[in-house]
Amino acid sequence: MEYDLHSRVKAEVALDYQVINTDVVTDGNAIDTLGFESLEYVVLTATITAAGVVAVILEESDTGAFGGEESVVPAAEVLGDSIVFADGDDDKVFRCGSIGKKRYQRITLDSDGTTNGAFSAIAILGNPKSVPVAEQNT
Repeated sequence: MEYDLHSRVKAEVALDYQVINTDVVTDGNAIDTLGFESLEYVVLTATITAAGVVAVILEESDTGAFGGEESVVPAAEVLGDSIVFADGDDDKVFRCGSIGKKRYQRITLDSDGTTNGAFSAIAILGNPKSVPVAEQNT
């Protein structure tokens, strides 16, 4: 391989691994996009054992506090199809991107209460304004 992706991306935990089995909105971690021009979420599922659904919502904020001033990333600024998990989506990988205009971004899962499953997500920041991106060990 000739091209170097390693020096041009940064990965962060967007959503800690968790089991969802109630009607709940689960907020992910704030992702600071400063210094990067693109953001892709990779969402992983484990076993999903009920017939309900969990929808993925992308949110953005100017401050990163996500204390009520956040907004949903407009549909025109979301890359890829809407992600909705349902029974049978075991051990799968989904992805979507954001070209949201605000500095801080996060992923949120909205369960209808009948889904029982495990989820996690990684944020991949790309197109850095400065290369190489520092090594990561955390």
